Amino acid sequence: MNDLKRGYINGKDVRLAYIDFGGSGENVILLHGLMSRASTWYETVLWMKGSYHVIGFDQRGHGRSEKPNDNYSRDVMIEDIAIAMNELGIYNSIAIGHSMGGSIAWGLAALHPHLVKALIIEDKSAQSPPMEAVEDWKKFFESWPIPFSCLKEARQFFGGLHPTYADHFIELLEENELGYYPIFSFEHLLKILSFSFENSRWDELEQIKCPTLIIKGGDSGFQREHAEKMLKIVKNCQLIEIPNAGHVVHDDQPELFRNAVENFLSAL
Repeated sequence: MNDLKRGYINGKDVRLAYIDFGGSGENVILLHGLMSRASTWYETVLWMKGSYHVIGFDQRGHGRSEKPNDNYSRDVMIEDIAIAMNELGIYNSIAIGHSMGGSIAWGLAALHPHLVKALIIEDKSAQSPPMEAVEDWKKFFESWPIPFSCLKEARQFFGGLHPTYADHFIELLEENELGYYPIFSFEHLLKILSFSFENSRWDELEQIKCPTLIIKGGDSGFQREHAEKMLKIVKNCQLIEIPNAGHVVHDDQPELFRNAVENFLSAL
């Protein structure tokens, strides 16, 4: 990607890292999920930049963006991206968000409609999980044998969790003199999770006016009944379920994900 450019931009009270992946055409913004970063959209970017100008953000606490000790509410994270988009002059864009990023993307569409002309939500429910789920995440983080001595060890660990996780999680590690560590803080992620589990977001969906596509992984924990409820609430909305895909649909079934996105966008 010779035309790739990296930079920093102001969020609400942090500096956000972003990647301008290049391409020409309408603006597409990519919003990653929890633990992730903009660069994990690489395979999606390869085909999207042929028709669109693609920009990805590292959200606060993630990637190369600043990682404050506090202030990880969803509302603040929505404002981060809105401020950054306004400063970059990115309006009337196509917003694609995975998981946590999907929630941020529909928050942008609902609260800042001038920024989003079309919305794609990948495997994210508006129903808040029970607070006990935070403990499950904590146990998951505690299971990581960090520091990893080498990338091969990390690949074996994450690949053992799910076949497509190895490449995804390798992107989230950095090396120091002791080994490989995640580029994020578990403590910060648990704060994000605590905020996200406080309230469901059904009422907010009613404010979305732009064309919307919900993509559900056929094998993910995103319940079908929740997806269908979202479909009924959001005006001008479509729902597609991708078979043999878990939570990270764009990694598990990249061609089917691409087909769903391209078919939706071609009809706008």
